[in-house]
Amino acid sequence: MRSLQLLHHYCSNAYSVLARGPETTELWKEVVPHIACSHECLMHGLLALSALHYAHHHPDQRKEYGIISSAYQDLALQHFSVSLHTINEENCEAFFLLASFIVVLAMATIANPQDADKIVTAKDVASMFSLMPGIQTILDFKPMERWRQHGPLGALLQEFEEPPQISDGMFQRRMEQLSALAREISPRFTVINERSACLLAIESLASTYSIATNNNSCLSARWVWAWPNTLPQLFIDMIGNSYPLALVILAHYAALTRPFEHDSWVSQGWSTSVLDVVERNLNTSWKDWLLWPKECLKNGHIVEDTDEHTHLMDTGEPGGHQATD
Repeated sequence: MRSLQLLHHYCSNAYSVLARGPETTELWKEVVPHIACSHECLMHGLLALSALHYAHHHPDQRKEYGIISSAYQDLALQHFSVSLHTINEENCEAFFLLASFIVVLAMATIANPQDADKIVTAKDVASMFSLMPGIQTILDFKPMERWRQHGPLGALLQEFEEPPQISDGMFQRRMEQLSALAREISPRFTVINERSACLLAIESLASTYSIATNNNSCLSARWVWAWPNTLPQLFIDMIGNSYPLALVILAHYAALTRPFEHDSWVSQGWSTSVLDVVERNLNTSWKDWLLWPKECLKNGHIVEDTDEHTHLMDTGEPGGHQATD
């Protein structure tokens, strides 16, 4: 009976936090539950999300439904981890949707921990980021055109042209400052090292900003939240290990995500929670690098809207210390 209750709650309420416009409403409300009825692992993910959504909106039952959600999440993750190698034409859509549910659940847990005593850590953020390439792995199973034209997920996978890069503006100047700081890191004799990983992350974040500010809101949100897919695994590990420059870059990403948070749940509060993680893990010598991202979150603006003279760092000697401090 509990599973039926949660399925009903999903179809009547929880699906709405996933829909980005009318073109995806039918998919999440009707198509996904239909697919889940034939794939138990996807149903576990759906019910986990529904239970977490119910817990969020019913504070008096928050603990009970948080436990239920965790149980379904464990079942979904267990199946996903041991069965991903079995992906085929019949189940690839179900695996894609399950991976999407798992990432959304991780995001919601960071943004709104069910346990009031839970302290979100840098490793929690890194774990969420590590889950996201799994979605791309599934998409790589077949050409994108086949996903769009032959299957139920076309509305989620719209094609759009990448706009010209924005080379000026406050956000891009911040990226230039961070790049200068990254170049202070001593290079190592490997292609992907701490220096190159940070530079790649900064370059990708600058591109993400350009795309996000040159498209409609639905496509912009999709692109912004997909930034972790572009990151080298080493950079994600650096976040988990609280590497200072990686955390500063993460803080700037949080500033970019703020206007794209969901207005009711899932990602609402994610940027604030992540910035809190960064601030707890940086020593005093790095704190000035957080002033501008914090100002962006305080105002709730697209980063370019914040006064460009506020807390602008001196670009002559980025940070005034070595990037590995």
